[in-house]
Amino acid sequence: MTAVEDRRSAELRGIARAGTISLIGSAASAVLGFALVVQVSRGLGAAGAGAFSVVVAVAMTLAVAGRFGTDTALVRMAPRLRALGRTRDIDAAAVAALAPVFAGTTLLAALAWWAAPHLVDVVFEHPAPPGAGWLIRVGVATVPLAATGYVALAVTRGLGSVVPLTVVESIAKPALRCAFVGIAMAAAHRTWPDAGLTAGPVLWTTVAWAIPTVLGGVWAAVLAHRALAAVRREDPPAAVDTAAEPGGTAATWRELWRFATPRAAASACEIAGMHSGIILVSALAGVADAGVYNAALRLALAGTLALQALRLAIAPTLARLLTVGDVDGVEHLHRTASVWITVVSFPLYLVFAAWPTEVLRLFGPGFQAGGAALAILAVATLVNLATGPVSTLLLMSGRSALTLAVTAVSLTVSVVLAVVLIPRYGVLGAAIAKGAAVVGENVAVTLIVRRSVGVRTLSRPLARAAAVGVLCFVVPAVLYQLVAGHDFPAAVVVVLLGTTAYLALLWRHREEFSLADLAAALPLDRLRPRRPRSGSRASKENR
Repeated sequence: MTAVEDRRSAELRGIARAGTISLIGSAASAVLGFALVVQVSRGLGAAGAGAFSVVVAVAMTLAVAGRFGTDTALVRMAPRLRALGRTRDIDAAAVAALAPVFAGTTLLAALAWWAAPHLVDVVFEHPAPPGAGWLIRVGVATVPLAATGYVALAVTRGLGSVVPLTVVESIAKPALRCAFVGIAMAAAHRTWPDAGLTAGPVLWTTVAWAIPTVLGGVWAAVLAHRALAAVRREDPPAAVDTAAEPGGTAATWRELWRFATPRAAASACEIAGMHSGIILVSALAGVADAGVYNAALRLALAGTLALQALRLAIAPTLARLLTVGDVDGVEHLHRTASVWITVVSFPLYLVFAAWPTEVLRLFGPGFQAGGAALAILAVATLVNLATGPVSTLLLMSGRSALTLAVTAVSLTVSVVLAVVLIPRYGVLGAAIAKGAAVVGENVAVTLIVRRSVGVRTLSRPLARAAAVGVLCFVVPAVLYQLVAGHDFPAAVVVVLLGTTAYLALLWRHREEFSLADLAAALPLDRLRPRRPRSGSRASKENR
């Protein structure tokens, strides 16, 4: 193995390890989030849980918007500044992000606190729950530390570790929320034993939810401070030979906000795109259709954890490689990550596409009507998975304005098509609109990356990995349905047989798919007995 191959293998193993950590954290967060929903629903009832959910949604939306795109900017800039030999400017970049975010979200929270009585009429139907104004005030009070804490954890991500983000955001805060909310509801129901939707239980629950957010923000600041202190003690690496990279605090501030400003607008478009479909279906087709579409959409989002985890893990390495001009390294890294995402995530969505009615039957009667919609959303998600972390690659190249343009066009296409198609086709029309926007956005970003960055993201191993999935899951499903029709028990058997064949083919193509580097990230690899080293080498190293 050459030195270049050895370095690339080491990078792949590091990204696989970081991606595995992020995936575990995402799964833990999803489980704990579901547990919190069950806990609150049973403790407060439908009305109380609804009021609590509205407040949490308002607070989290303001916190995400209040990052102003600086979290992504720091993930890009920290490894970039390191590669340029400008390690002293990493402190300036952190201050350039954290100070405006904290100041801006504090002002935003203060305005929301003052306007709480007016916001009640906006976010709650009439009549509003008792004490609704104070519910909103407790929620918005968490926004400064929630936003600033997440940006502080972006510093640690940019400096090479996803562990702080995973521990604080994905595990500690959700676990503490479950614990604190349980204690608060028990205490509240002792005080108000026969209370329904009264101010006491819901307010206490909201305060209990808010405490871990505040603690997490402080903890994140401490972790970021330690990471920055460790960087200050490092010997700066040799700077990349470039005459167009000015240093200093002013230049660092300009660079960060030149990137972060369009990224903030793109994030707002992404949030709008996530929720607009359900709102439009409810308004144009009815609440029942909105429920069916929501079930199909949630299924379409459920299996993208691997993609999200690798995006978190791969971003700093992409930024560093792009900074030093290693386009071949970027291409190899992205292609391998895309193959891994395809190998891990394709089977679930191929099952959704092949057996959509059977899958939606799990939600209960009436949801089978969304079968065609789920199939369309699954195919669109397959395109999203196959293109890999291409949007992250475009962002790490510094082209956040292009990302904004693509995201805005995608949102516009989605909304326009939804308004046209939903009145006639209902849930199916909403799925077509969403699917067209997802496919169009990914194809556009792939072409932009090829032309502007010079990276070819598609590869023969990627096509082969996708073909293996189709052969094992879609072909048997289509053949069976042509012969015997739809049957849920038979679908389970066909999927299990397809999974067996899929694993066998993955083993056959393990070298082509770089699965050894992916497997090296799993904890099982550490449980294997180590072979003793030769005596001469061991004795030489012990001296």
